[in-house]
This record gives sequence, structure tokens and C-alpha cells, in this order.
Amino acid sequence: MIRILFALLVLSSFSMAADTKYPVDIAPILEPVLKKSKLPSLAGAVWLGDEIRGLGASGVRQMGDPTPVTKDDKYHIGSCTKMMTATLAAILIEDGLLSWETTIGEVLDREVRNIHPDFLDVSIEQLLAHVGGFPKNPPRKTWAAAWENQGRMKPEKQRMIFVTDMLQARPAYKPGAKTVYSNQGYAVAGVMLETLAKKPWEELLRTRIFEPLKMSSAGFRAPGSEAKIDQPRGHNGKKPVVPEPDKADNPDAIGPAGTVHLSMQDWAKYAGFLLKRNPGMILKNPESFDKLNSTLPNSGRHGVGGCLVQDIPAMGGHCLQMAGSNTMWYSLLWIIPDYDMAIVVATNSAPASAFGTCDKAVVALIQEFK
Repeated sequence: MIRILFALLVLSSFSMAADTKYPVDIAPILEPVLKKSKLPSLAGAVWLGDEIRGLGASGVRQMGDPTPVTKDDKYHIGSCTKMMTATLAAILIEDGLLSWETTIGEVLDREVRNIHPDFLDVSIEQLLAHVGGFPKNPPRKTWAAAWENQGRMKPEKQRMIFVTDMLQARPAYKPGAKTVYSNQGYAVAGVMLETLAKKPWEELLRTRIFEPLKMSSAGFRAPGSEAKIDQPRGHNGKKPVVPEPDKADNPDAIGPAGTVHLSMQDWAKYAGFLLKRNPGMILKNPESFDKLNSTLPNSGRHGVGGCLVQDIPAMGGHCLQMAGSNTMWYSLLWIIPDYDMAIVVATNSAPASAFGTCDKAVVALIQEFK
């Protein structure tokens, strides 16, 4: 599981001048952390109180090329997308299309033939909290078919084919009995939401989350173009990955588990929304935020909101954490209510050391802004 460095720190207080204009450039804070790593870049943002207080980026868009990253560049956030899918579920629940207890069988029994009986009673909240019975990895044949279908049909059709294969198989374990982190469960949750709303998951995220929160940079799959280095490029080791339309990311079959990209400013807007629990923006009821911040029996720290629900006394107790990667990018998010703070950090490479580097960047930002 994810390591936590904060318990080893004595966090210093910091007060900025009254006439400081926000957001301040945090590139000078990120740069020394980046220099000690082998990553091409680091970008991040700090939401404090009611606004973005820090924003910046350091490094290059592609290894071997001098083009620098900018504070407005877009980064792929991998599995941090799961938080948005969970938020979308809460929105549609408030709309009355389903409840947290709505089951796979109630939504997909007419859409998918021969669902394994043990999946029929699995609820959407169980899927979101990773206790739905789905395996960590899909069967090889199912995964190969997902790649074969990528780009050949609409994303929602790809997901339905993928989910059908998963639902017709025997569960990897008794649903509800334990937690197994699974992109497959999120694919099923996404298909349930698409089926009920009668719109693709991508369109639902755009219209129900991105547009209301003014996240204009948000999109799907790897950012940028093939023709030029106009955005950061993901990396396999030291090798940059060109953002071809049907490659450079996981297939759309598991989109709800992790295919969003966006700028750090827009990501901080989303994190700030969750931090402040702003009613009326895209969620109306305090109970919806409570549910997103909760866990289920046997889900461990995996919350219904698609992130880890932490209890860290040194950070005031309750806080939320999520890391994401599609193996070519890496992202890290912390929401710390006791500090009235949310921090997002990302890089365009994902070696084993990426978490440690991003975590050190988060620590440095907390020390500066707390």
C-alpha cells in the first residue's frame, strides 16, 4: 500500500504577505524535488481556503527535448479518474436514477446475457469501494479483446463488450467479503451509469462535472498531438510515448477507472470542491459528500468516493488520498480538511520512484503553505 511520509515531518507554519497575488508560482518548490529524481517534469497546485494559492510546473515535456512544461499543461491522472466516476454516481443518485444500493442485476440484467448469479446483487457502492468480487486484472483474452476493439467502435460499445465478459465469469471472490482493487469493477459501474442516464460516460463527466466546475482543460486519454510536442508526453522509462489516438493510454473499455487528463489548475478546482463540500455546485446534499468520504465493511481504506480514506492524527485525522497511473504518467492527490487544504501533483513518467518523488513534492508544498 501507499507509504506515508508526513508522520516523519514536523510541519512548519508559513504566512504570506497580505498583498500576495494568488496563485503564487510553486515551480521553485517543485524544482529541487525534481532535480533529485529521474522524472522529466513535476507539476502541481495547492488549494487553500477558498482558492488556488499555488500553481506551477518544472521540467520538460519530453525527455531529450528542451521544451519546458508550463503551469497550464495537461497531465494524465490515471486512477484518480475513479474519484470523478464516484462523484458522477452521487450526482445521478441525487437525480433519482439510482440509489447507492442499486445492483448490477437491477440495471444490466436486460443488457447482458447470462450474468453470473453471484454478481446480480452487487451494489454500485460495492463496486466503487472495490468489494464487488472483481479481480485485480482481467482475463488475458478479455484484455486482448479490449485492445483489439480500441478505436474500432465507440467507447461505450467497447465497455459493454468488456463488461459482458467480466460479468459472465465467476467472481474472483465472494462479493463483499474482502477488498481487491479493480479497474474492472469501475468499468461495470461506468456502464451502469451510462445505461441509466442513456449517455456515454465521457459525455456525463463533461456535462455534469467538467463544465459546472469550469474545468475547461479536462479531456480523455493522453493529452497533446502526434505532430508536435504541444503537451507533456508520457514515458515508458526514458522513452517518450507519442499520443496516438488509439494508443498511449489504457483502452476506453476501462475509461471510468482512469483515462482523464487535465491541467493542474482544473484538477485543483475539483479537489477544492471536494474539500469545501460546496453544496449546489454539482451536488446538493451533505449526505452525498458523507457517502463519498465513507468506507464499507471489508473495504479497508478504500472509500466509496474512489480514493483512500485515511485517519492520520498528525494531519488532523480524516483526510483523503489517491494515486493514479496508466504506467506512463503518475499523479497524487491529498485532501486535508484540518488544514483546509487540497494538493495535487503529477508527472509524465511512472517508474517505481514516481510515488516517492510526488510525495516529497506534496510534503514540500504543505510545509510552504500550511
